[in-house]
Amino acid sequence: MKAFIQRLLAFSIGPAGGALIAFITIPVTTHFVSPAEYGKASMFALALTMLSTFQYLGIDQAYTREFNEVDDRKSLFLHALLFPLLFALLFLLVIVLNLDTASHILFGARDQYSAAILLGISLVFITFERFILLSIRMEEKAFEYSMFTIFIKLVILAATLLFVLMIRRDFLAVVYSTAAGQMIGDSFLMIRYRSYFTFRGFHFDRVLLRRMVIFGLPLVVAASASTILNSAGRLALRTWSGFYEIGMFTAALKIAAVLAVVQSSFTNFWVPTAYRWYSEGRSIRAFQAVSEGTLLFMSVLYFGILLFKDQLMFLLSPQYVPAAGVLGLLCLQPVLYTVSETTTLGIVFSRKSYLNIWVSICSLLPCLIINWLFVPHYGVLGAGLATGISYVLFFWSRSYFSSKNWTGFSLAKHYSVVALLLAAGVLNAFHFRFMVLANLGMLLLVVLIQRRSIITVYMKWRGSKNNNHSSTFFS
Repeated sequence: MKAFIQRLLAFSIGPAGGALIAFITIPVTTHFVSPAEYGKASMFALALTMLSTFQYLGIDQAYTREFNEVDDRKSLFLHALLFPLLFALLFLLVIVLNLDTASHILFGARDQYSAAILLGISLVFITFERFILLSIRMEEKAFEYSMFTIFIKLVILAATLLFVLMIRRDFLAVVYSTAAGQMIGDSFLMIRYRSYFTFRGFHFDRVLLRRMVIFGLPLVVAASASTILNSAGRLALRTWSGFYEIGMFTAALKIAAVLAVVQSSFTNFWVPTAYRWYSEGRSIRAFQAVSEGTLLFMSVLYFGILLFKDQLMFLLSPQYVPAAGVLGLLCLQPVLYTVSETTTLGIVFSRKSYLNIWVSICSLLPCLIINWLFVPHYGVLGAGLATGISYVLFFWSRSYFSSKNWTGFSLAKHYSVVALLLAAGVLNAFHFRFMVLANLGMLLLVVLIQRRSIITVYMKWRGSKNNNHSSTFFS
């Protein structure tokens, strides 16, 4: 268990450091930029996320699946990079040829050409970043992965401070600093790992590329649906509300990103580890112990966020405090995604990636319907409710389809805890006098449901501490 925890902590350094940097960047930005301007800036980030999901074609996931199956990993890297890079360049060309339309959709104005062009250029740079960092991660170079993740965030922070403090204080300051920092950081990354781009001895392998595309295409449908799921709240607010509400909603999402750091840290570590355990024929008890430990940690952390939600929003700026009520619902996204990474293994182990399409349908359709019904009347609260409920359905459907394709473990405990988390998120959307006591009561109930998990984790920790051989269970 000691080796398990050490690798997890090493992979956590990067996301945790990145979160700390973001926690500095966000208040600096929100202090000088109004919610309406911040809402416009968030549309740039939203478009970058959505377009990059489409351009990868699911090949980034296929790359991690094939990484331990091939001998020539440099050739695999170049094959995986081919289509996503071509699509990034295509998106850049489309944006350049339709600057008026792109500017209007993103920022509600037709003259923001430079910001629109920067979106296309950023897509090209993050393509290189994505596959380089995936390579480092799959090689399980935890510390190296973390350091470069932090480095890119630091460059973006420096650019943000420069623009906001010395140049301008509107949404363009956020857009320019994000794009400039991303390009500088990614350029250094490409130079540092230029050996990945060696074409000496490279032979085009149509069979390999076809295998990755076949594996990836169902995932791109699922990933695109997942991206829409994550973005539906802001898209609904853009349609039926205004940039002010988008800014408030995005600010709450940034606080929820504190938990997303844990999600990223765990996923970066867990995916290669789970594949390795499966290939080694590891006992189902090992997977179950990780799943229950993850559920325990994430649920306790969730209530920690709820207990201090008002103070956390105040850190951004007093003008963003009204968005605190929706924070619990938005935090369900990283919490349930993280836990589902331990319950969805049957889908990836069976190579039935097309099942992710059904997972997306089960969560996306209710999300769109709830947004349509509630956002026009309740604004930010309606968008938060849609996000929270849809991620409960995401967790359930991911776990359900996994259990049909793998001899897994009982999830009764998981479902009970998830139901309590959703109830807490809805309850915290409404302010009343004894809110803190209600949160503490629900936290106690969650801990009682998971008391056996607490005992199991404690016994494994004691065993690994007293007997080094027992640590192989989690190695």
